[in-house]
Amino acid sequence: MNLPRSLPARLYLLAYDLDKERVTGRTQLGLVLRAAALADLYLERRLADEDGKVKVTAARPTGDPVLDAVLRQIADARPRSWRRWVRADERHIVREVRDQLEKERWIKVERRRILPDRVRLRERRPVKRYAAEVKAVLRPAAQPDDRMTAALVLAARGELSTVLSRRERREHRKRLEELADPLWPIARALEYDLRQKRTTMSGA
Repeated sequence: MNLPRSLPARLYLLAYDLDKERVTGRTQLGLVLRAAALADLYLERRLADEDGKVKVTAARPTGDPVLDAVLRQIADARPRSWRRWVRADERHIVREVRDQLEKERWIKVERRRILPDRVRLRERRPVKRYAAEVKAVLRPAAQPDDRMTAALVLAARGELSTVLSRRERREHRKRLEELADPLWPIARALEYDLRQKRTTMSGA
């Protein structure tokens, strides 16, 4: 079974802990998925950086409902920074991606009235294989494609421990910085917004 093509869907699946059978990183997952949507559109040359702000360069639909919603949102608004678009509607995109994956039968959602909904992964093997392929991008001799690199960079900047532990992120910091260079406006925005969110939460 082929994985969904979109980066938001893939990052959601990467956030799933196969051992604990639950989605992890709930605090930052919305930011990660928003950054993934921006990265997807950026790699497809539908978005570009213009003096630190996001510019739509191709507004035609992608065929993916989540990506199209983000693209329309940006096209209909005044120019804003990457940080602004990473944190915009971060809660909504988690639900949108989850619903999309449920519809495509990647996950099963058990809706509960009081406790958070329980998410079960239907296809473990392709997700486990993909996670290993993403992590392998760290190897110096690796020649990954842009989307695989983007998945690793966003998982690292978004601190998804299901992909890289804190120790691994620290050990491979230089390599991760090199890989992040093609996506620098989005990677930097994600890191900044996550830091700001954590600061706000700790001060609450």
